[in-house]
Amino acid sequence: MEPRAGNAPARGGTEREQSGPSSQGDHREVTGGVYVISVAARILEMHPQTLRKYERVGLVIPFRTIGMLRLYSTEDIVRLRLIKHMVDNLGMNLAGVEFALNFLSRMMGLMEKIQAKSGADVLVRFVMEELEGILGELVNMPQPDSRSAEELPRRESQ
Repeated sequence: MEPRAGNAPARGGTEREQSGPSSQGDHREVTGGVYVISVAARILEMHPQTLRKYERVGLVIPFRTIGMLRLYSTEDIVRLRLIKHMVDNLGMNLAGVEFALNFLSRMMGLMEKIQAKSGADVLVRFVMEELEGILGELVNMPQPDSRSAEELPRRESQ
């Protein structure tokens, strides 16, 4: 591993991407399941290196322990399923996935703002229905297995 000068981030990432919550005092609460990278990879049927790559390019930022162990929340798993769908089934490259995820995030933020400022206005309901339809088309993917980590087949020692 190369030494870094000062506070410069490694591998060209931003400081936010490189510094884990434990180092910056960000106590992001991880709710639901919490999985180490090997278990997350098995749940997603991905190679752990693929998960590391997605982290490196900033598509997912798993929680880091003080010992820098990656912990993937249930929300991270859902996001990674969406990324896998976009790459495998829609043929998107990582730049396209990043664009789509940012667009999806902005759309959801817009929906929240509209809902917060709305009453029983017909126009607001129409816009909300349209946005939900667009989001439904963007995220229209097969529903994942609801198998948990405990239900996954274990490899036998050879």
